[in-house]
Amino acid sequence: MFEIPVRHFARYYEIISVFIRYGLGYLFIPGNSLPAKTDNLTILGIRLRNAFTELGPTFVKIGQIASTRPDLLPKPIVQELAKLQDRVQPLSIGVVRQVLETALQAPLESVYHEFKPIPLGSASMGQVHEAVLKNGDRVAVKIQRPFIQETVKTDLEIFQFLVNRIESKTQVGSRYPWRLMLEEFSNTITKELDFLNEGRNAEKLAKLSKGSSKIEIPKIYWEFSRPSVLTMEYISGIPLHKIMDSPEACHNVRQIAESLCRAIFQQIFRGGFYHADPHPGNVLILAESKIGLIDFGIMGQLSATMRKQILSLVSGMIRGNYDLIIKTLSKMGIVPDSLDKNSFQNDIARLRRKHIKVVGNKSGLGESIQEFFDIIYRYRIIIPSEFILMGKALLTLEGTLQELDPEFSLIEHAKPFSKGGVFKTIWTNVWNKIMSN
Repeated sequence: MFEIPVRHFARYYEIISVFIRYGLGYLFIPGNSLPAKTDNLTILGIRLRNAFTELGPTFVKIGQIASTRPDLLPKPIVQELAKLQDRVQPLSIGVVRQVLETALQAPLESVYHEFKPIPLGSASMGQVHEAVLKNGDRVAVKIQRPFIQETVKTDLEIFQFLVNRIESKTQVGSRYPWRLMLEEFSNTITKELDFLNEGRNAEKLAKLSKGSSKIEIPKIYWEFSRPSVLTMEYISGIPLHKIMDSPEACHNVRQIAESLCRAIFQQIFRGGFYHADPHPGNVLILAESKIGLIDFGIMGQLSATMRKQILSLVSGMIRGNYDLIIKTLSKMGIVPDSLDKNSFQNDIARLRRKHIKVVGNKSGLGESIQEFFDIIYRYRIIIPSEFILMGKALLTLEGTLQELDPEFSLIEHAKPFSKGGVFKTIWTNVWNKIMSN
């Protein structure tokens, strides 16, 4: 018998009511399972997206995180959840003042010489305002929404209850790693709620990017930062999405694409710590096509071992060494004992022929990554979220670059990274095999 705290009853029944209203009540009925047909899964994805939107910040975040795990969920559901928008009504300046003064234990006027009441952006977890410190420094101030910590904590506890029920009572519970997903969602959301963690991410990325003249990361003002308030340097630049929306503007889009591509590849393959959400809203264009990055709530991290495993996986794909692929996947995560190796090898071979062996193939890196994830999902292979996040970051990067410059090739611009670093030998061999086919 599973129980939820009495204090959660109202929210619990609100969640169940919304699920029922969107035709999702059957998910909690013993014996029921998810539909198998793609069109039915698309409808399910749409209903989940609408329900999550209505249920608020925690559900929106969980849906967005779930959309980064195509190895765990069906593709149609992942595609619909990826459409979730994290946009809400902005907080009033009165509420913003209260949050700031409570966190900093000081009147707003004693900290900021100027504080603009209209936010630069507003989302479910918080919003950002432009301000000027007493010393004249121009800053961006991120304020957390009041009571969001309590809301998220309540929703996560209810999620735990629902996961327990789904796992024990329904067929859906045996088909998907619910506990693994919930743990990952909880960890990600908890980190995002600590703005000091975002500040540490920005500072670490700035140190790793110190040698690059083409990348700018905002300085963090720790004296005026708390878990619910983050004060950082204001980077004055043009948001990349505005450049995309105004093609007549005088910007060298190829140079911008090359700078952004180089910055993210350096972070991934040389530093192992990277901005995992390089969409146009998080990229600013400065003078001489210099790139400014903002929003460091979602960061990826790859150890040296993980990077070697990625290159080993790519090597196995290029050479058609299926035993190496399976061996590498086993080291990376969980390969079920029931894996049909012949069928798996046939699917990988088809993917290899499509993206590597065909002369003149124009498909992008993003498409090949997505199709690989589809295969991983079909065979119930579970790999760590770090690898999936990297794949998602590259998908996002390629989408951004393709929209900016349709002729830009992400694979071609990865070539310089075969010329140095600790992975020089294996990456050079892999790259030469790619270019020779």
